Amino acid sequence: MTAYATIHELLSHQVAERPDHTCLIHEDRQWSYAELAAEVERVACAFAARGLRPGDRVAILLPNCPEFLCAVFAMARTGGVFVPLNTAQTADELQYLLAHSEARYLLTTDAFMPLLQGIRGDCPELAHVITLEPRGGLGVLGWDEFIRGAERRPALTEVSPEDMASIIYTSGTTDRPKGVMLKHSAFAFAPSHRARALGWTGDDRVLVVMPLFHVNALCHMTLAMMSVGGGVVLKERFSASHFWDDVKRHGVTTSSIMQTIPRILLNLPPDPADADTTLRQVMALLPPDVHLEFERRFGVTAIPTYSLTEDLLSVLGPLDVSRRKLGSCGVPIAPEVHHVCIVNDEGDICAPGERGEIVKQSPAVMMGYYKNPDATAAALRDAWLHTGDLGYLDEDGFLYFVDRKKDIIKRGGENIASAEVERVLNSHPLIAESAAVAVPDLIRQEEVKACIVLAGAASPEDLPPERLWQFCAEHLAAFKIPRYLDYRPELPKTPSSKVQKNLLRDEGVGPDVVDRMERRDAPLHPR
Repeated sequence: MTAYATIHELLSHQVAERPDHTCLIHEDRQWSYAELAAEVERVACAFAARGLRPGDRVAILLPNCPEFLCAVFAMARTGGVFVPLNTAQTADELQYLLAHSEARYLLTTDAFMPLLQGIRGDCPELAHVITLEPRGGLGVLGWDEFIRGAERRPALTEVSPEDMASIIYTSGTTDRPKGVMLKHSAFAFAPSHRARALGWTGDDRVLVVMPLFHVNALCHMTLAMMSVGGGVVLKERFSASHFWDDVKRHGVTTSSIMQTIPRILLNLPPDPADADTTLRQVMALLPPDVHLEFERRFGVTAIPTYSLTEDLLSVLGPLDVSRRKLGSCGVPIAPEVHHVCIVNDEGDICAPGERGEIVKQSPAVMMGYYKNPDATAAALRDAWLHTGDLGYLDEDGFLYFVDRKKDIIKRGGENIASAEVERVLNSHPLIAESAAVAVPDLIRQEEVKACIVLAGAASPEDLPPERLWQFCAEHLAAFKIPRYLDYRPELPKTPSSKVQKNLLRDEGVGPDVVDRMERRDAPLHPR
């Protein structure tokens, strides 16, 4: 297996081995490996011509598009640090991330300019805003002018595998998102090992429908497929009505669709040709009954997986279905350097079958949380990453995920910190206290339920659900807004916030409590 030190080496190797092979398909265009590398070089030179220095942060606020990938690869040629941002951010969230990351460059589109206009003055480091549109505006550089800077061909920087490549923000348990710092070597090592564990070759094509600002789409699908010289079919977003058409049109053989998308596809009307496609394999973590139903109907093998932003090396189910264990996440890939253990609250290793916290050790573990030494010290202890997830290992080393030790809601593939939702709710003058908890959902796995206690003599008529949802929309991305509101005279009083959350979560949204609750039926985009 070819060992890559950086993603620049990953791309360069494919250019040397198969320059004319299709690398990327987006809408009606396609690029060979040589063509993509040439475009990456242009983008890298354009950034260098605009004064990019090693270590400068380049924020990327884009939907899935070729320019997103070019910017990522360009940072491996310039020494810049790419900071992918969730496109569902509110202005408040975007301002925090730009300021916290100290982004000097922002690559975006005109669609996000209304968000940026009111906050740019609060982002003191932000010197260059570049839009993909041909022409810019006041204080904004259009793409055509930006790329013209590449004509000067400035000298580029060779990065070290140990240099920081990216800061990726993930929901923190204490309100604001945390910036995960990852090295160049992590983005080269982890994808190549994942691709080979999945049996991918240069003849495969992966359909990417999840957002590139997450490591699943960027690292586990796109970079992994490029590491073996295969093709990437990049879509802006998932569409249930177009998914199978895209598979058939482009000869797609694999995709990562995790938990929400399989349920949406299963809800489509059955078709006799459902299993008549080139798709042979998907990555998805599903309950055993749903797992088997998906495989039977669509004629594919579903492979469970467990991964997190803080460590780019995955746990995967075996390719041999006779060895798999439904309900398990699988076993660590690259086991010679990638170790998974379960520890109890005292830090002792648990016996097989005993539940505890999942801890990991690998070459792709994060460098730490940016500007957050306390969180870094809590997560990285004695060379082990403490994930905050609960699970167990069986006697054969298969990992089973049980729950989250961290106060996180997992909605349709997006992590939502309860504390972040509660911070916004508690900032409303008519709310005395609140608790945001996860409740089960058939499509998105979990939904957000907010229990609120109004201040003083205020009543639900003083703060009706529609007004509260609108308030949340001004401060929270759409996927973080509570789906259910429960007005309460008080919250459970327990010695532990974890116990309180469990009590509220266990109530769910069943018939016994739904009468006192409000439900938000506005459509929310699945991730």
